[in-house]
Amino acid sequence: MTHYISGNNKGLLISFDGIDSSGKETQSAMLAERLRHHGHKVHQFTTPDYATKSGKELKARLQNKIGNWQETSWEEKMSYFARNRAEHREEVMQALSRGDVVIYDRYVPSSLAFITVEATRAQEADLLRDRIQRAVDREEYTNNGMPKEGLSIFLDIPPHVASELLEKRKEKLQDEDEYTDHLEVQERLYNEYDIMYKAEPDRYLRISCVSGNELLSAEDIAELVWEGLTERFSQLK
Repeated sequence: MTHYISGNNKGLLISFDGIDSSGKETQSAMLAERLRHHGHKVHQFTTPDYATKSGKELKARLQNKIGNWQETSWEEKMSYFARNRAEHREEVMQALSRGDVVIYDRYVPSSLAFITVEATRAQEADLLRDRIQRAVDREEYTNNGMPKEGLSIFLDIPPHVASELLEKRKEKLQDEDEYTDHLEVQERLYNEYDIMYKAEPDRYLRISCVSGNELLSAEDIAELVWEGLTERFSQLK
């Protein structure tokens, strides 16, 4: 059995975090396939998981079909995301205890960024960020007992590029607008991820998904992810 990290969990939890349409779902799938090719047992999860009861409710709230999202307190918003993530806690813990790899399309770091944006105006974020993010940490890791990620991969794509991709995806899927789709929200989220990466570089792996003004191919991004990941965890090779 391969041990990746110390403590009770012998496996490794990797998350892909970043703004909407930055390629998290695609890269999660590509990394899972590559790890399986190398003989690892891999489990994939996503949050929000809109297939669950709490996920269906959360999506309706984000689309303002239930309540008014803008008028909802940040503490309630935090709890909706945390509760949805915790629905898979037992599966995740069992996988890690066996020494498997768990890959998340959005994990706690995504809530750290998102709830900070939801709880503050841009001009007050610096004053309140630490208090809000401590509350998210406490809700997720302490109250709900979610395991800490071994690494969060921040897929760095400019908000205006991601926004264009998001609009194309929504048109293809005929999906309705969510409050978080707005470019202003995505720009603030990007800023939060940037701050988080700079504050804790050991916790995050930043992958630049553009070269000049051109978006890299999914395959090229996957290679950068693999190089960075195996530099941190050589056991994965």
